[in-house]
Amino acid sequence: MPETLLRARRPAAVDPASVGISYSGGGPLLLIELGVARAFVELGLRPFAIAGVSAGAIAASAHALDPVGGRGIDAAIAALAGVNNATFGLTLPQIALNAVWNREHLAALGDNAPMKGLFEGVFEQVAGQRELTVDYFGRDGRPQLIIGAADRLSAEPTWFEGSVPVADALIASSAIPGVFPAKTIPIDGTERLFVDGGVVSGQPLSILALAGCGTIYACAVGYDGGALAAPTNLIDNWMQAFTIAIHNASRLEQDYVQLKLGDRGVIHHIHPEIPFPIDGFNFDRGPVAQVVADAVAATKQWITTNQLMPGEGGRAD
Repeated sequence: MPETLLRARRPAAVDPASVGISYSGGGPLLLIELGVARAFVELGLRPFAIAGVSAGAIAASAHALDPVGGRGIDAAIAALAGVNNATFGLTLPQIALNAVWNREHLAALGDNAPMKGLFEGVFEQVAGQRELTVDYFGRDGRPQLIIGAADRLSAEPTWFEGSVPVADALIASSAIPGVFPAKTIPIDGTERLFVDGGVVSGQPLSILALAGCGTIYACAVGYDGGALAAPTNLIDNWMQAFTIAIHNASRLEQDYVQLKLGDRGVIHHIHPEIPFPIDGFNFDRGPVAQVVADAVAATKQWITTNQLMPGEGGRAD
């Protein structure tokens, strides 16, 4: 098959018993998504497929590593507790030095490449090997993992599969344009250039429907239609604008997929709103633990209050 996953296939028969979970982009709000994932584990929900783009791809991978015990989620949370703006080269001195050094060839403010080692450390801790490929998932009781990125040259979504290293796919999927540089991954012997998956698919729902999932959870973070505070700096301004764009595109995607599913399937919108006392990517251990715990509690309340567990017949939004 080509590098895209399922896109060339005809839609599979949709099965309401087949559960899909979609994680949107969200930058630092990844912490909330990991709390959402932990809530699914604690509720005993077992997905057939998990899809994610940008930060959501990281949450999806952590969730897919161990959907029963949540060890991947816990390992990712622990690893992220040591990350800060300096990890990505996003402190003001680092940005200034980068701008002076590269001048007109400046590709981005910072770089997310240092996260690759963190991802591989999580894989080794949970799966016993640092270099996992996408085809590690979807077998031996593990859900199918669908990671999306945007092809920078063709402007089309790509869903990684087969022998593509998961860590490389995650770096490409979370390469926020302007903040992090585009990433090159060899696909079928050809070097391909990728940027953030949220650029072309803010909430990857269609791909889950094509995989046959008839019960889909659209897990969103960030902006959800309300008022926003004034940005505090250029990075905050860019991130807020990006989350607004993701929100609007995601809701259109959700409405479109639900229309196509008709009465054969349902999409549940999950959007826990909790305080986020974290500045940028400064993931101090205390605030990280609090954000995750709040997200777990809010998500479980959202799902149980609205009766959104499979077979409960809850409402779609």
